[in-house]
Amino acid sequence: MAKRGETREIIIDAATKVFFKYGFERTSVKMILEEAGVVTGSFYHFFPSKEALFEAVIEKYLQGYSQRIGDILCDESLSLDQIVDKVLEELNHTSKEYYLKLQGDKLHWTVEASLHVITIETLVEPLARALGRLIKSGEIESRLRVNDTTLARILIKGMEAVIHDGSNTGMECFDHEGLRERLMEFCERIIVIR
Repeated sequence: MAKRGETREIIIDAATKVFFKYGFERTSVKMILEEAGVVTGSFYHFFPSKEALFEAVIEKYLQGYSQRIGDILCDESLSLDQIVDKVLEELNHTSKEYYLKLQGDKLHWTVEASLHVITIETLVEPLARALGRLIKSGEIESRLRVNDTTLARILIKGMEAVIHDGSNTGMECFDHEGLRERLMEFCERIIVIR
């Protein structure tokens, strides 16, 4: 018999498989229970709703994403150009995986909005650390009188606006020709790149 924490993880892992295969709307609690091999009571012991379970799946999914982005941002052997290229590559990969596996274009807007906020928040801390390191090394200088965390939030929100400028939707956002140049143009309004 699985322990309490194990049962929760079993449900999350099963839900991940089912959500990735069928998307949020077409997935039922019954499908998740069958995949997990647990009873209804176990599900509702840990999750009040399918939406709450979906948020747990996304949180677990984003932990890996956040770790990969954080590793890139904190790699002191990378130049700013290399960081930008590797982050865009990871965002492109993650965006495609999100839209293909989670059927991102079919999610209810409230779930998608929640996912979006969580995604942005996962990037703030590692970006703030990277900015602090790059400022300290003299590779960049902030044009604003703000701390590293505020600078990270400003850059993330601005880059988000550049990426989702209305000309692209879904997984095409990161494949757009000229995206890197437009992102760098925006960043250079906020930071001086030496």
